[in-house]
Amino acid sequence: MLLSDDSVAALLRRSIPATAEAIDELAAIAHRRSYATGEYLLRAGERAVYVFLIVEGLIRELYIGDGGVEHTRAFSAEGGFTGSLRDLISPGPSVSWIQALEPTRVLAWPWARLDKLCDEHPSLERATRRVTEALYVRKAEREHAMLALSAAERYAQWLGEHGAIDRRISRRHLASYLGMTPEHLSRLRARRVRAAR
Repeated sequence: MLLSDDSVAALLRRSIPATAEAIDELAAIAHRRSYATGEYLLRAGERAVYVFLIVEGLIRELYIGDGGVEHTRAFSAEGGFTGSLRDLISPGPSVSWIQALEPTRVLAWPWARLDKLCDEHPSLERATRRVTEALYVRKAEREHAMLALSAAERYAQWLGEHGAIDRRISRRHLASYLGMTPEHLSRLRARRVRAAR
């Protein structure tokens, strides 16, 4: 079931530290969207237009390389934002894919209209900047993990930071995110279970 106008405004007031006027205008331009499991919010080659707030569900951001090899770069669940900032601000076609991993409901904003609204409301511009900064930090931390940590350390870090959504993600997708084979991830999981006994 899609959110009512009142529910959208209430959700935004809880999620975004901005003035009441900015929230009302943001709610007014929000598109309510639903995606089935496996459906794409964005496909590489398309023009990225929307930034999304996940109301319910789970998504992954990924790249697809030669031969169809998938490289998962991020997961986002309820309360998280997605939309591939690189693709939104680039004039060319998207290089990213965004896929729903379970039935997912989102609020979507056209990036150009959101950007204009930020120009008109400093509180919304600050809130958007904080979200962008958090995305940058997440990207830098992931880069550090991939370059400086062992596979076991990456998996332990994942569980420490994302244990709440771990069971909602397939081992194949998680292995792709962690930069290892599903078989190696299975060995790490088995080792942790043995150590916990």
